[in-house]
Amino acid sequence: MTVSYTRRDLLKLLAASPALTLAARGAELDFRTPAKPSGSGPRLFFSAEDLPRLRRNFSKNARFKELRDTLLGRDRDAERAYLRSDVNLFGHRSDIRRVGEMAQEMSFLYLMTGDQDAAALSVECVRTLMRFPYWDFFLEGGEHVVGVQRAPACAIAVSCSIDWLGDYVTSAERQSWLTVLGKRGCEPCYVGLNNVRHPRETIGWSINPESDYYSERSEFPNDSTRRPEITQKINLRAAPAGGLAIGAAAIGAWGEENSEMERWLEMAIFSLKIFEEVYLPDGSYGEGIHYANYTSECIFMAFEALKQTGVMDLDSSINWSGNVQFMLNMSMPTKGKPYEVVNIGDNGRYRDAARSARSEYRSALPYWTARKFGDGAAQWFGDHLGAEHSLWSLIFFDETVTAIAPTEAVKVWYSDLDWVVARSGFEANDLVVSLRSGGGYNHEHADRNSMIIKCYGEQLIVDPIRPPYAYADPSWMMRTTAGHSAILIDGEGHLYHNGVEGTNATIALARVVDKGAGKGYAYFTSDATHAYRVANVEVQSVVRSVVVFFDVPAVVVIDRVSKFDRPSKIEARYFGDNWDGKCQLSTESAGFAIRRPDAFAQARTFSRNAISVETDRLPIPEERAVKHPFVSVKTEATMATTIVTAFGLGRRGDTAPKISFTSSVDAIDVVLKTSAASVDCRIEDTNRVPRIQVNV
Repeated sequence: MTVSYTRRDLLKLLAASPALTLAARGAELDFRTPAKPSGSGPRLFFSAEDLPRLRRNFSKNARFKELRDTLLGRDRDAERAYLRSDVNLFGHRSDIRRVGEMAQEMSFLYLMTGDQDAAALSVECVRTLMRFPYWDFFLEGGEHVVGVQRAPACAIAVSCSIDWLGDYVTSAERQSWLTVLGKRGCEPCYVGLNNVRHPRETIGWSINPESDYYSERSEFPNDSTRRPEITQKINLRAAPAGGLAIGAAAIGAWGEENSEMERWLEMAIFSLKIFEEVYLPDGSYGEGIHYANYTSECIFMAFEALKQTGVMDLDSSINWSGNVQFMLNMSMPTKGKPYEVVNIGDNGRYRDAARSARSEYRSALPYWTARKFGDGAAQWFGDHLGAEHSLWSLIFFDETVTAIAPTEAVKVWYSDLDWVVARSGFEANDLVVSLRSGGGYNHEHADRNSMIIKCYGEQLIVDPIRPPYAYADPSWMMRTTAGHSAILIDGEGHLYHNGVEGTNATIALARVVDKGAGKGYAYFTSDATHAYRVANVEVQSVVRSVVVFFDVPAVVVIDRVSKFDRPSKIEARYFGDNWDGKCQLSTESAGFAIRRPDAFAQARTFSRNAISVETDRLPIPEERAVKHPFVSVKTEATMATTIVTAFGLGRRGDTAPKISFTSSVDAIDVVLKTSAASVDCRIEDTNRVPRIQVNV
């Protein structure tokens, strides 16, 4: 049975929010359109009073020079030729996005500079959007368009174009745009959100056979039966919620009275508030940095539009400053890639030329956070690690907030996700070591207890980045444990799914169960037994400990694995980064090396069982496999084992630390020596969780 929320119910839902600026009748919310401002605008995200500041930053602030040059440098003749001859009106893969983005960009350029030609191109783009019969490619019940990503993006693009073009567009044409915005933008977003809110009453989602997405996905289509349910706590709920809120706000600010307004706004606000349950208390977000940024932008931009247009001063319990800290702690600058991130799951930029050519924008959220909370740390992130600046970065930037750099000290970040990142700093040459513990999230991989090591500007131990989304692609196996720097048992990893429903979360669980630190070192231990045992009931224990020596630098990895029944070969894999063809892997007796142009990881391994060390590639198409070579450290068949892998890290030309092992029945000692330092790590491994003692 459908649960309908009345305006009274919504008021209770939002009782903890700041003062509401809606007119009210008794205890009920009244979604009446507020009195429209006088003049031609803008009205949606800022007012005419803000224009001098925005125009000054656009024309003079060095931060935004690249943005300014990009917008001014667009090939308008090429865009016009494309609009008039080449655009595919059923092109939901890229065409509709390209048209919408250009409409938005050119209307903003017009607002900043008065460029009449930019305004004319924006108008032509919006008129082209009006010709698209559908603004998204999913259908519910084979009939109703479902707004997931493209419809929200188009709703925002048209809303912004209307707002920023102002009286450049006639009132009659503006009203025609607003009508289409409601029908092809707001209503599909409402349909999708309603399906997500009431998944058991949804007939089912399918891809529109007229869309260019259909041919790609029709041979091996995803099963979308549970898609609305899966979407309840992921970025694809935030997108239509934001698009619906912004579209409705634009219609309220610029349009005539609309009978659907109350229904749309209730759904948008309800859906936006849901995300208070999705973000963790420390601001972390389980889909990773890029999806977190996308989700956050959808939410806070909706808040701004609702507030600016007088609909509602909606607030949230999301820890926004913590969310920026999450982005900061997942940063991993390398040589030539200053905005690289710890690529847990589908996090991280694509490396292929076509996709990596698209600009990367992550500074709007930190600038908005800095402005809203006076957060100097967020301002610093926006300036230094937020990648390129978008027009939203400029809109929300507040020059009065003083940037505060992170303290340059060795530290370990333990997130509420149970993801761990140890680092010596935020520069390319600094050491970063991550361990992926925690539970399942959309866009996850079978990656519990996988790790990454970056030092001296190079990623040395990696998780292969950005495997395909399509389960029918042979390279889908990169998503399984076999494609990660993690543990295999008889060649098998932990629980994962076959991908027929997409990249949704599993129940595979790991937990950080021990940690410690001292001068110059830190260690942390993750127990991934559950993730492996739900796939193989014979597994008794899978535990990984990581010891980081910041000054040497060196990393010691301890894998403790045991079985209930039947001996197994235990394998630890360590992947190298060979996208540029410059990674070299080599092995020797009980050791191996992974070398990049500017740095290396020299490793020695130890186990009480006989072990073998070899290099290998995944059994996937060669063009992918060659990019992801790995070293395999494998034991003989055993009921229980401890594998210790000690990595000495150095710059090209450095002498690697000398590594030695001694052992007894109940302990293993590893010593690493350089000309300047000696460290000793004692591992007592009689229990499930090793006991670690360090002398530096």
